[in-house]
Amino acid sequence: MKPTNNIKERQLFRKGSELSDDAKAMIVKMLTVQLQSEYADAPDRSGSICPTVEDKTWLDFQIAQEKAHGLGVAQVLEDMGVDPAPLIKQAESSVMEGDRKLDYFKIQMKDWVERSMTRVLAERTGGIQSIGGLGSSFIPLAVWNAKNYVDEALGHTKMGVSYAKRLVEEGSSQGCQEAVDKFYPSCLDIFGGVGTPNEKRYLDLGIKTLTNNQSRALWVESLERDLKELNLKIPAARWKGIRSDYPAEEVNAFDMFLEMDDLPADRHKLAIRLLSGWLAAKYARQNEMAVFVAPTPKLKHEVALQMSADRAAGLAIAKMLRKLKVDPNPLADEAERTLTGSKNKVEFLKQKLPSSWAGIAVQQLVAARVTQAATLATFGSSVIPLAVWSGVHYDEQERLAKTWLSRIKNIASWETQSLGQEALDQCFPYALDAFGADDSSNENAYFEAGLKTASNNNVRGMFIKMITEDLQGLGLKIPSLTQGVRKTYSNS
Repeated sequence: MKPTNNIKERQLFRKGSELSDDAKAMIVKMLTVQLQSEYADAPDRSGSICPTVEDKTWLDFQIAQEKAHGLGVAQVLEDMGVDPAPLIKQAESSVMEGDRKLDYFKIQMKDWVERSMTRVLAERTGGIQSIGGLGSSFIPLAVWNAKNYVDEALGHTKMGVSYAKRLVEEGSSQGCQEAVDKFYPSCLDIFGGVGTPNEKRYLDLGIKTLTNNQSRALWVESLERDLKELNLKIPAARWKGIRSDYPAEEVNAFDMFLEMDDLPADRHKLAIRLLSGWLAAKYARQNEMAVFVAPTPKLKHEVALQMSADRAAGLAIAKMLRKLKVDPNPLADEAERTLTGSKNKVEFLKQKLPSSWAGIAVQQLVAARVTQAATLATFGSSVIPLAVWSGVHYDEQERLAKTWLSRIKNIASWETQSLGQEALDQCFPYALDAFGADDSSNENAYFEAGLKTASNNNVRGMFIKMITEDLQGLGLKIPSLTQGVRKTYSNS
């Protein structure tokens, strides 16, 4: 199954109140298990087995991140009307306690070798499980999964591999292999059963976009790559868990790509075009004037940090382009050298910023919402690094939009309603155009390649919802919601 099926009918939900009762119930069922996983490190589970102060420090950092994951899950559950406190208390009380705790978390780790190797295996399950939720129709869940993947797959797992490498070099290969053999079956079970009623409902409701076995196959593929580098092996019964024997599944059968290197060559051109557009957006100097117009040193510093964060997001895109054998430096240089430079830059970013702080604040609020909505098009992309980047960047732009909204509220209302209104009227039609034409050949090509998972019309609609909510109460007149510079759009 491709995660891009039925794109034209796809719905996206920003708030729990927008969900059906069925969807809420299924999300609660999923997240109560996740909650007890995040709080599963009971005091009697692993003990003080870290050999060095560096290792102890890293473990505390990892545990803090797990609690941040747990907080995110708890907040979603609270939004659904579920009190997470009893489940957390139960999970933390003992290794063996937890009605929703998975079998893996009830297995004692006996030493540092096992602790290190569970990072290689089990932390990876957390990251890989999140892939199936990167394209969730419930946006807060998709964002949580993207942030979780960064910590679990790109943080905890990679640290575990570095620890394992050190242990192998120190002569502990046998102990590492024994740990793999011990924990592998229970990790295989973490992904759940095959073809279950719950799985079908998750897929039908758009809560998940991969089957349990597809996620399991991605985990096996990812794990085997790292184990080979360590001269370790996956158990011979690679699909045999504790609870079940699972059917073998090949990753290339369902078009999900763990790394940019895995993307088939015939999709590179489209991927490069998509990524180049984002690179131009992140390295455009269109918002540089905001630093100079900001009225106080504190605001100048804050806006400069905003620009720095934009460059960091651009750097992540640049690294993806390099994996596709494209040098990002000329593209970034072209985008920032002049206001109108770069064929990859949307017209919205070629417009001069207003000269007043009130005008800039309104324009930057619109820009943040445009960027945020645009990332929704690649939530659940078949290119997993891009899907993860999209979820993380969505969250960053949500916080940025709230910051600009707060700044606008501190500006005199007469300035907002005059200079701010002028800026809004000027930039809004370009904002509507920024998402691209509806039902174009380019858009359909992105769908077929699995690069995009939501239509331009859909994400434009999400932008309109967000910016309309923002502008209400500011005394600003909202421009036409359908009239761009290039064309008139559907209001559906």
